[in-house]
Amino acid sequence: MRLLALVAVVISFPALADESAADISRKSREKGALNLVGLTAELKLVTTASDGKVKDQQLSSSSRTIAGKSHALARFSAPAGVAGVAVLTVEGAKGEGDDVSLYLPKLKRVRKVAKSDRSKAFMDTDFAYADIASNGARDDDVTKLADEKVEGRDCFVLKGKGDEASAYGEVKLFIDTQTYVPMRVEYQDKAGKPFKRYRTLKLKAFKERVIAADAVMENLQIGSKTQMTVLKLEDSALGDDAFTEQALERG
Repeated sequence: MRLLALVAVVISFPALADESAADISRKSREKGALNLVGLTAELKLVTTASDGKVKDQQLSSSSRTIAGKSHALARFSAPAGVAGVAVLTVEGAKGEGDDVSLYLPKLKRVRKVAKSDRSKAFMDTDFAYADIASNGARDDDVTKLADEKVEGRDCFVLKGKGDEASAYGEVKLFIDTQTYVPMRVEYQDKAGKPFKRYRTLKLKAFKERVIAADAVMENLQIGSKTQMTVLKLEDSALGDDAFTEQALERG
């Protein structure tokens, strides 16, 4: 399911009674905060390490559907050490991981993030590269469980498995029935041990949509966490040509 569904943005309308687990999963992951189709968001990431050290980062995130595939673009603006770093994520074919390209301004070149590296930390946060346009599980591999109330919201409950490019084993998602915003996601590692937990902390309306204005990803095994806050949200002015490796180099 495309990102993490880390922060989700969706049109607010009641769920259809005959929606499949895959349909619910797809609606959720297609609206993630690092995968905002048709929108651009200014985001703040605050990562607190297990020793209490805090690191702030800011970035812009945009997404567009091109030729039926989701394309997500993230560009960092602060602090100075990461300013100009950009990450382009293109949805992979069915059953395959996403294609991730990383632009490093100090080297002035684009490099592919190897499949084996996509489970690693995204820019030293508690999100992984595989989370950028995914919430951890595959759309075609989720099953629907009984609904539950989470964070005060009625939620669909889906259970699935992480793909080969992630470090996740079982993934359990709690998706708001009205907005399709993931209110909570529980991740196990490949050994079946609790690994990470994502939670939506605050919802906010934007035009005809609802977004998770604040969310947090916690690493339960090492005791760190990253909070993601939406600072600004607007309709995207980027065209298809902005979502290419050539555009990464142009800045």
